[in-house]
Amino acid sequence: MLVAVAILALVMTMVFGVFGSLLTATRTGVETADNTQRERMALRAMADALAGASWYRQRGPGHFIAEQGAKGFSQLELVTRVPPGFWGERALGQSPLRRVRFIVEPTPEGGHQLVLQQEALLADTNSVTHIHRTVLLPQVTQFLINLRPHGADAQWQPVWDSTNALPRLARVELATREKQTPRAKEMAIYANATSHAAGTPGIGATTNVAGVVFGEGGFNLDKASSDGRLIFLIDKSGSMRGERLAVAKKALMNTLQQMEEGSKFYIYFFNREADAMPASAMLDASPDNINRMAEWLGTRDAQGGTDPIPALNGAFDHEPTEIWLLTDGQFHPKVMDTVNKLNPGKDIKVNTLGLGDEIRGRRGEALLMIIAKENGGTYTYVNPEANAPEPAPQK
Repeated sequence: MLVAVAILALVMTMVFGVFGSLLTATRTGVETADNTQRERMALRAMADALAGASWYRQRGPGHFIAEQGAKGFSQLELVTRVPPGFWGERALGQSPLRRVRFIVEPTPEGGHQLVLQQEALLADTNSVTHIHRTVLLPQVTQFLINLRPHGADAQWQPVWDSTNALPRLARVELATREKQTPRAKEMAIYANATSHAAGTPGIGATTNVAGVVFGEGGFNLDKASSDGRLIFLIDKSGSMRGERLAVAKKALMNTLQQMEEGSKFYIYFFNREADAMPASAMLDASPDNINRMAEWLGTRDAQGGTDPIPALNGAFDHEPTEIWLLTDGQFHPKVMDTVNKLNPGKDIKVNTLGLGDEIRGRRGEALLMIIAKENGGTYTYVNPEANAPEPAPQK
């Protein structure tokens, strides 16, 4: 019995030893395959981001910067147009133009992880910028980026801060374990050879009145029209408080006084709701009517959010010939659908105006440009600095 038990114990020890080794090998193989797949996905994300890299001559911070971070890891920041299905599709799917960062962060366990940070470049104007985070590699031991400019004799360099050019190639090296041969890949940056835009791309007929006092000149009316039916939609959300709303009111009054006899007007202010002028129908542009509306204009205050849809619904009910929409903020893209539904034949011209630096190059300005383009109108950017009062002379 003792001999049999001893033999059985020996056999069981051998079996469990083999089984344990098999489990260890399986676990190691799964972890290796998982790390390999993650490395490939991380490299693919960087290749897609670099392939869509773009920049403008009037560039802001982070259009393309590569540098050495902490612990010898590289970090990369760029503006890029990502392809469909890129990381963060659920949260940022409506914003293909993004500012992207690849950085290495410490973990609570004492290691490091590779993180992809993204934010929409055409972000909501009145909202806090949302940064979407994705952990590409939960463990990383090496992350090096070298960049190569144009030229036969060009050398690879780990830092890129040029404001006048993009690199031609990027070489990325990744490792997720100590003493691992790093996985390396060279990636093309196609925009390095393109003609770069001088500023924010325009859509349709765009007028820039920077340097012109908008409040003095008013809206750019067709002076030859004597039978126009004009409606003005003015943003009175909280961000318009102070000088901005005052400028809009002054421009509106000057515009009404320039209108020809026989033409008619109607006014809406809007935040989350429509605030129509105290008249059931459009009014003749007579001095009496204009003076009466001037008193009402003076009582309008800025507060609340931004939603021009109720005002647009009311405006199109008056059957105007031309609409002017002025705002400094963000609104939902469904506003475009509303205008297209209300103006299917494009018989009514819709002009848009964006007020303030915060709207430049962001989603709010792009939507205003598209609305004007699709409805036969003109988009105008109003420079707030040109409308600010001159400082008092020093005594």
